Amino acid sequence: MNTYTSRVLVVGTGAGGAVAAALLAQAGLDVVILEQGRSYEPEDHADVITSFTRMYVNGGVTLALGNPPIPIPLGKAVGGSTVINSSTCFRPSREKVEAWDCLDWDLFQTSLVSVEERIHAVPADESLLGGNYTVLKRGCDALGVPIKPLVHNLDGCKKSGRCTFGCPTGAKQSMDRTYIPDAVAAGARLYAEHKVTGVRDAGEKLTGVTGISPDGPFEARADVIVLAMGALATPAFLLRHRLANSSGLVGRGLRIHPASRVAAEFDEIVDGDQGLPQGAYIDHWRERGIMLEGISLPPGPLLSGLPGAGFAFKELAARRRNIATFGVMVSDTGAGRVRRGFAGAPFTALYQLTQEDAENLRFAMVRLGELYFAAGAKRLFTNVAPMPVIASEAELREFERIPVKPGYFELMAFHPTGTCPMSVQPRNGVVNSFLRTYDLTNVYIMDGAVIPDALGVNPQLTIMGLAHRAATLLAERLQGA
Repeated sequence: MNTYTSRVLVVGTGAGGAVAAALLAQAGLDVVILEQGRSYEPEDHADVITSFTRMYVNGGVTLALGNPPIPIPLGKAVGGSTVINSSTCFRPSREKVEAWDCLDWDLFQTSLVSVEERIHAVPADESLLGGNYTVLKRGCDALGVPIKPLVHNLDGCKKSGRCTFGCPTGAKQSMDRTYIPDAVAAGARLYAEHKVTGVRDAGEKLTGVTGISPDGPFEARADVIVLAMGALATPAFLLRHRLANSSGLVGRGLRIHPASRVAAEFDEIVDGDQGLPQGAYIDHWRERGIMLEGISLPPGPLLSGLPGAGFAFKELAARRRNIATFGVMVSDTGAGRVRRGFAGAPFTALYQLTQEDAENLRFAMVRLGELYFAAGAKRLFTNVAPMPVIASEAELREFERIPVKPGYFELMAFHPTGTCPMSVQPRNGVVNSFLRTYDLTNVYIMDGAVIPDALGVNPQLTIMGLAHRAATLLAERLQGA
């Protein structure tokens, strides 16, 4: 059995784990990093199917069970989900952060700025936004609704349109291109394809973890352990080993930002898959918890989500270049739960869309439909059971009035949070404001699980900022020990 010993062990290389590993290693601490996925170079990012198979947990088929079941794609690679996300970077709102009552806003801002500089997070140039943005901006201008470029962690984008399948040019400044190389350069030891399955504990501390790798079983021992496996895997791991759950909150409070999309057919060529898949956003209805964000897909995934059959579908497929798409996302008003996995699965997620969120999704789709028709769209595709196709503004008004149920929607979600929340009170959280677990004095959680509620925006920058702040403070403590 291979045995690794270090001062600090970091499990996971996504937005939180990578930042933590880099800062701790740069502080001169001995760091070991474990990652269940492989390491990839830009030239390794091949076709869509291969990318799903290689870099997504369960080949991209990870579901939150409920009505409707909701896919939650997760990354499995050095760099975690940052390798396969849309490179969108939002700062959390000051109001949201201050409501947590855990962080000093000004100090947290310092961490956010540092992360933004390292990953080159800047507003996307309009030349990268593509046809989806061009046609929707026409509708926004007509109706007086602001549409703005998103901030992306990119450097030298070549408009490949492949962000969610691994950037083939290396332009996306994901963790495998930034903080993980920083960590290794500072002396951290990275072990890819190392899946953690067990623990070595000693009362109030966790002395190490065990797992399996291509070379067989391994054991990793450390004085301090940082869990950064993600908001689904981390709580399931704790539940499986009955750790850190005196509050009873581990695995509860799952938020996912339920999301869908509206596609629109135009007479003109749109070529929405050329340029940034998620180039622009509309937060005009943010007070209702609604965010509209660009989304584009390669031809295969795009067509698989459109209605129809036979010759009619063949005609639609032939016009795929004329189809624009934009996403709708809502801040959850309800919460789901993560359980330790059934039948050998690493976790099981349970989530029921609330009626209020269903109404908010329909409201967002109607607003998006109005913008599309103002831009000259011929018809809309909603994937909502009563009216999957809308061919006129009159039908859009009908869609706005008809009763809808949660099960009518075809949804996805990309932002799991909330399953090991931070709090200044042990009874209200799993970790404290330093992200240390209340029950285990040497275990920290630095991933999306610690975010107490639905952010309302893409969470990767918030996760990085939280890890940056916590790792900075942890490094200072360990250096002085």
